[in-house]
Amino acid sequence: MTETTSEEQVLQREIERLESAGYDVFVHPRAPLVPEFLGDFVPDAVATGKGKKIVLEVAKPSARNSARLKDIAARFAQQREWELKVLFVSPTSSGATLPVQSRQAIEGALSEIEQLREVEALRAAFLLAWATFEAEGRASIEGQFDRPQTPDRLVEVLGQEGLLTPGEADHMRALSEKRNRLIHGDLGVEISADDLQRLVGVLWQLSTRLQTEASG
Repeated sequence: MTETTSEEQVLQREIERLESAGYDVFVHPRAPLVPEFLGDFVPDAVATGKGKKIVLEVAKPSARNSARLKDIAARFAQQREWELKVLFVSPTSSGATLPVQSRQAIEGALSEIEQLREVEALRAAFLLAWATFEAEGRASIEGQFDRPQTPDRLVEVLGQEGLLTPGEADHMRALSEKRNRLIHGDLGVEISADDLQRLVGVLWQLSTRLQTEASG
C-alpha cells in the first residue's frame, strides 16, 4: 500500500495518465471491484476500460516487497481478464535527481559505443551501454526514473511498459550480473563480443521504439 508522499505522487500520476486515456480508476477499492482471486489483498487502485482490468500497486524496491509482489503476481498467472501493474518508487535517500537526456545525447552515446567496439574496448563500451540504457529508460517514462536506478528495476519497469520484450528483458537480466561485478571493481570480469552485441541490440531496439512513439 502507499505510505509516503512520493508513492502517492507516483500513483496519482498514473491515475491521471489512465483517466486521460479513458479508464475509470478506483483508489483503494474493495469488493466487488477487487477480484476474488486476490483474497484479502487490497491493491492501491483498480483501473477498468478499453476491455482491460488492471490492478495497480505501488512499491519500493526491497527483498520483502519482492517476495510479496512475487506471491501477488502468481495469483494472476491463470487470469485472462486481469493484469497486474507494479509502479516502483526509488527510496528518497537514493541520491539527487538526474536530468532527462536529449535524443541527441543518447544517439551520441550509441555512436561512442560503436567506436569503442571497433577498437575492441569491450568493457568500456559495455559500461557506457548500461549508462545509455538507464538514460533511455529515464527519457521513456516521465517521473519513474528520476533518481539513480538498479538494473533490475529498469528491466522490470520497462518490461511492464512494453518497451522491452520478454526475450530482451531476459538478456538484460543475464548481463546485469557482469555489469554489477565490473562496476563495483571486479576487474577480472570478461566481456565478450557477444555480450556487448546483445546489449547494444537491446539499446537500438529500445531507441527505435522511443523514436516511433515520439513521432506518433
